[in-house]
Amino acid sequence: MTTAVELLIAAFLASVFGSMVGLGGGFILVPVLRLFFGLAPAEAAGTSLVLVVANSASGAFTYLLQRRVHVRLGLLFAAGGWPGSIAGAILAKHISPTIFDALFAALLIAVAVDMLLRRAKTVVSREDPRQSVHLLRGMPTALAVSIGFGVGLVSSLFGIGGGIVIVPTLLYFSDLPAHAISATSHFGIVLTSPVGLAVHAAQHDIRIADIASLVIGGLCGGPIGARLSLRLHSRQLLVFVAIALAVGAISLVLRHV
Repeated sequence: MTTAVELLIAAFLASVFGSMVGLGGGFILVPVLRLFFGLAPAEAAGTSLVLVVANSASGAFTYLLQRRVHVRLGLLFAAGGWPGSIAGAILAKHISPTIFDALFAALLIAVAVDMLLRRAKTVVSREDPRQSVHLLRGMPTALAVSIGFGVGLVSSLFGIGGGIVIVPTLLYFSDLPAHAISATSHFGIVLTSPVGLAVHAAQHDIRIADIASLVIGGLCGGPIGARLSLRLHSRQLLVFVAIALAVGAISLVLRHV
């Protein structure tokens, strides 16, 4: 059985890496909770969202101080994400473990492959992490709100924060540079994930004994990951995203081999 200290270390590392790539850390923690704790899908998702909220809160605060967040897009994602979060948490309670793992793994692999195939195109003219993000249009309002619903649904269903939807979407359909994408992703996550967390808590999906380790790991790792991302070029960030997604997918598939 994984100890509280080991969970704290896992939460910290997931938080650091999640902040670096804008995915919130849940995509690493959920496979850990499923593989080593044997948690049911809803319980793994709800417990992981504790880390996601703490991680995204600390990371988003750091990114806001660095003026790298496109605030308008984050608010639009939240507007669509709140109803999606409620639906996702309810669905997680009724999905089978096999289907949960299969869907999660397929989603991770699909995004990883797509990002690797398109990375050369998406990094063009996006290498300055300190350019004025607020001057960029971002994307149309209706599209952002619609994407927000998907963000909330995926966030609460899988407990991964929704960054797995926000990051590729902003990468392919917005004019934001890659470093602003990570920052805006965290901001969108911190506005939507607490709703899913609240619904999971109402359904008794959260392991209370793990909250302290997850919160401490998330709060400590978030700012570190945000600062480390400044030291990496956009191409490196995209490769790290793809690798992280593939590792998470493989771990879930191996569970059923």
